[in-house]
Amino acid sequence: MDEHQFTQGKKLVDESLMNQGIDENVQQMINKPQADPTGVDEADREFMQLVMKLIEDGTIDLYRPETLMNKEVYNSLDESKKGKADTNAIPLLGEIRNIKKLYDAGDRESYQIQNLIHRVRLTKERLEDECGNVYII
Repeated sequence: MDEHQFTQGKKLVDESLMNQGIDENVQQMINKPQADPTGVDEADREFMQLVMKLIEDGTIDLYRPETLMNKEVYNSLDESKKGKADTNAIPLLGEIRNIKKLYDAGDRESYQIQNLIHRVRLTKERLEDECGNVYII
């Protein structure tokens, strides 16, 4: 089969599928994140609940990284450690926004949200090993 025949065959298949559309039930199934049958790790579940509570009560503002900081600990740090805390607060908050978006969509146990929660928790713990309890999460 030459390149032209391959391209023509692919084009016909793609057009055929495009014209048929996708069944609504199939589309919903495709869009739903795959849940982990083993469930969420207990430490990650507790961490997610803490983060959601702090967002809901207004302690964490999803667009103000300084709201993640434990001010007392942060103010006692040297400039180098403050820089690490500041530099990591922005991506942590971005990941927390992604977690919140999935959480609000009803996704509580998919591989996607589990990986996000786990990554945020481990990043926070790694930074706090160096800088102390610098974040409120």
